[in-house]
Amino acid sequence: MKRSWLPILAGLTVLAGCPDDPTKAETWTKKLKDQGEVERAVTELEHIGNPGAIEALGNAWEAQGKPVRLLQVIISLARPLTPQEAKDKWFTDYEAAGRPASWDKALPYLKKAIAEVDEANPRSVDSATKAAEALGEAKLPDGLDVLIELAQRPVTKKLINAQVAAIRAIGRYSGDSTRAAAALIKLIDKDPPPHPRTAKDKEQARLLDEKYTLQLGFTLAAIDALADLRVPSAVKVLVLAMFRTPDLFTQIRRALVASGPTAFDELRKVLAGTHPEVNQLFRDKHLDKYCGDRNDVPLDQCQNVSAMYFFPAVVLGDFYDARAVPELLAALQRPPLPIAYADDQPDPRTQYNAIFDALRKIGSPEAAAAVRGMWMGHAAAAAPRAAARGAKRGAETAPAAGGASDVNTRIQAISAYPFVSRDDTGVEELGKIATDNNAHPGLRREAATAFAQVAHEQRDITVLQVQAQKFLEASAKSRAEADGKPKAAAAAADKELAKAKKLNDDAAAAVLKATHDNTKSAEDIRAATDAAKKAKEAFTAAKKTHADAVKPYRAADSDAKAYKDYARMFQTHIAGIETAMRCKQDINCYAATLKLKPADAARNNASYIRDIKDWAPDEQVGLVDASVLRAMLEIGKRGTRASALTDTLLDSAKTDDRLIRQSILLALPKIAALPCANCEAKLQDAIRAGEGKTTLKELNLETTMMKNYFGWAGGKTPSRAGDKDRLPPPTSVAPKPPKKK
Repeated sequence: MKRSWLPILAGLTVLAGCPDDPTKAETWTKKLKDQGEVERAVTELEHIGNPGAIEALGNAWEAQGKPVRLLQVIISLARPLTPQEAKDKWFTDYEAAGRPASWDKALPYLKKAIAEVDEANPRSVDSATKAAEALGEAKLPDGLDVLIELAQRPVTKKLINAQVAAIRAIGRYSGDSTRAAAALIKLIDKDPPPHPRTAKDKEQARLLDEKYTLQLGFTLAAIDALADLRVPSAVKVLVLAMFRTPDLFTQIRRALVASGPTAFDELRKVLAGTHPEVNQLFRDKHLDKYCGDRNDVPLDQCQNVSAMYFFPAVVLGDFYDARAVPELLAALQRPPLPIAYADDQPDPRTQYNAIFDALRKIGSPEAAAAVRGMWMGHAAAAAPRAAARGAKRGAETAPAAGGASDVNTRIQAISAYPFVSRDDTGVEELGKIATDNNAHPGLRREAATAFAQVAHEQRDITVLQVQAQKFLEASAKSRAEADGKPKAAAAAADKELAKAKKLNDDAAAAVLKATHDNTKSAEDIRAATDAAKKAKEAFTAAKKTHADAVKPYRAADSDAKAYKDYARMFQTHIAGIETAMRCKQDINCYAATLKLKPADAARNNASYIRDIKDWAPDEQVGLVDASVLRAMLEIGKRGTRASALTDTLLDSAKTDDRLIRQSILLALPKIAALPCANCEAKLQDAIRAGEGKTTLKELNLETTMMKNYFGWAGGKTPSRAGDKDRLPPPTSVAPKPPKKK
């Protein structure tokens, strides 16, 4: 009870001769029937904090039309308090031992608020919403049925908030997870309403969008609740939902990873094409085809899509289990296809994006030969095998299936290769691609990055030095050319353009002044207008003349900068090789890169980069990134032999540097001994550190998936999922690629 007014009220009570004690709940519960006193009585009962008032408040709530305010106070009094919480609220009766929960006293009123909800009455819906939230907090077994009944009512715009609250509450019933999960599965195991893209006109699109968005929010809540329960029984319906409602894939992904090993087994079946329910769904709904947004294109004219392989491959990567590698490699035998279409335009991603990303996360050498065969320009290896340790450079690669890989496929394969490679096979070939002036720019850049992640000798640094020097010389040549006559001509052109602009601005100002000057005649205004028109024409001509005059300088200046950027790229990659040469097999040396400062990285590479003293601070940061990326790759390849570094990586995962955090996340599941006692908590710290930071949005998603994995990996009992674990809803129900030009 509150301290401040007790002595005063006690004194007044004595003076007035009133037998009622204002510090006791009974004094105020008697006033709940008095319309003139009820508001004050409710407030005083809330301040006293005695759960003994719940029944009287509940009766008043029913008698007075179930106002939300009274239900809020009932919930507040039913909630348990620790001694410190009681002290903070000045509830002196409970400061010593705290206040025990009194949910059982509130239960009849909470159930009634939900069972008798009137969707036409906003106050009633608000009460039902708060009651559902309270039952989710209390987890009273007798409250589950009424929550299920509300969740299973038809979804309406007026009732949706209460239904979502009920669904979220069901997800908190971990003590009766079998019954709770069964109810949630029933809500999800159905086809969604027609997508707004199928509409034939604007009015139909509006109606479809309203219904679809409503159902999407409802289904999203049920998926999140299943993710909170973490039950294997939900896996099959979640797998089907992944294809039925791809707009919710991110949330379904979280739920599947949280469900544990059962999901891993089901997803392998999907990827292998042996999952009966998924295969039947695809046959019934033609989900492997795009037949126009309205599904009105004849089947023989539809476009093939790869959703069946893309979605399971993404989630399989979140399990970090090498047993999925055979299915992933088999899926690479299929030609790359868009995962979907919208507005007749293909999604730029194919199933290869997901497969290579999964192989990168798993990091199994079993995939090395197949991946190498693809970036060397061939299709996936027909019979992939692991590369032998200590294989020499230029060694013969595994036999490959026929057909050349496209550039995008080669780029993705090169990106994944350093994570599956365990020897020198392919190092020289990567170096050749990186230094090939005729190679595709994207392929060349990716090859240079991969080369720096697998090379480890002085001669490899020399390859990068030679290439960097060529670009530095080309940059110097272009700079000298730009800074000669072209620069002088550009400066002169700038001055002429400035003069023309001033004349134009002055003429326009003169017109404006003349039109507001009552002493000026119509002829004066006409003359000023004509002068402004001529000045504008002269300025337009001057801009064209200026553009022609500065073009040689800008071209040479642009070339000088581009050549320098390429030189810096090759020089920065030297830091990766330098790290491998310096640390060799010392995992603590690799771990020390996480504390590397730009100046330290510059000193480490001073003997390899001649112009390092000319580097700007932001350029030196690139050396740190390159060093850490190589170090984390090397740590990850050592597996649980590097498990002593688990806490070091966990603590460093809070970094704001996107590349470094990404490299840590790729290494962490490979080295952590399972079960990991503190991985969940420390990854949650990393998630909090990244909240609200746009550059870390995707990595926070990946960190959430990893946290869910560590929740059960190695037989660990998952910690209770909280609201913070839930992922944001999709920003739109139908993201579309750019329209055709």
